[in-house]
Amino acid sequence: MKPKFVPVLRTALLFICALSLLSFGVAAVAQDAKKDEKPAQISDGEKQAIDKINKAATPAEKVKLSGDYVKKYGKSPMRNRIAGFVGNAVASVNDYPQRLSLSENYLKVFNLPEEANYVKPGVIEAYLNLNKFDEALKESDAFLQKNPDDVVVHVQLAWAAADQLQKQSATPKLLQAGTSSATKAVELMEQDKKPEWMTPENWNNYRNSWLARLYLANGMILLANKDKVKAKESFEKSVGIDSYDPATLLQLVNLTNEEYQDLAKKYQTEKKAEQLDAALAKMDEMIDWLARAVAATEGNAQTQQLNQQLRENLKAYFEFRNNGKTDGMNALVEKYKKK
Repeated sequence: MKPKFVPVLRTALLFICALSLLSFGVAAVAQDAKKDEKPAQISDGEKQAIDKINKAATPAEKVKLSGDYVKKYGKSPMRNRIAGFVGNAVASVNDYPQRLSLSENYLKVFNLPEEANYVKPGVIEAYLNLNKFDEALKESDAFLQKNPDDVVVHVQLAWAAADQLQKQSATPKLLQAGTSSATKAVELMEQDKKPEWMTPENWNNYRNSWLARLYLANGMILLANKDKVKAKESFEKSVGIDSYDPATLLQLVNLTNEEYQDLAKKYQTEKKAEQLDAALAKMDEMIDWLARAVAATEGNAQTQQLNQQLRENLKAYFEFRNNGKTDGMNALVEKYKKK
């Protein structure tokens, strides 16, 4: 039994598995959580000051007007809500250097410890997207000491570590932080621990959107830590949520292929019947993952070359297991296509 597999798949994996840091939407969910709060009894002057902040055209103007508001109404029961509103506006700025500058100004105005929480996750995200990992880790360490269950920051760190692993440029510090945060984020989501400031609807949307990707990121980090067994389990959990993600399916193809190659070599050396059975069973598992990957990459111009490579490998293994025939191969691929 001669193991066969196209080695270029590892390169193809990096092409399709390009991870990127995304906006985590903290501002939107945090603001929604305040809708049911009863308005405080405040003076007409304070109402006018708040109205000016609300109507300000840019986050920078909101921060500037907030400085005047805090000087005059700093002890108002409305202060925390204004801090949250302006902090959300700052965290929504997609120009990351500008966000960092605005966050610095914000923290000069809203200088209470709890008010920093409205912008710190956005600061961490900005540093990560700017590849300023030392600054991001310094900020996240301080933030997580006070907020150990902040799932958003844990997801940010886990995804950043996986992204840098894919680019082969993860620093030891980032990998260590990503390993810890990936484990913690998965735990929080599996236990359905909704942050207090998220509405149930936004938590469900956030959790459903990120859990599969988080399992993918966790699997990549586990691979970097040489734990292939747990990595495969994590990838399988990801596929259980999102059955059509090419990056995750390719990871499973590669890991299963490695398992098969090891079993095949062992059989070729020792020639035991049970070893042959185990190798063929693993080949069948790989055929299944290959069929899933072919189905997931078909019909997309960006993955056309990858799809061809996958199909060639599927054909080689399928023929080996079916006496040189491919009857039923296309039906297997069709089985896994999106309906």
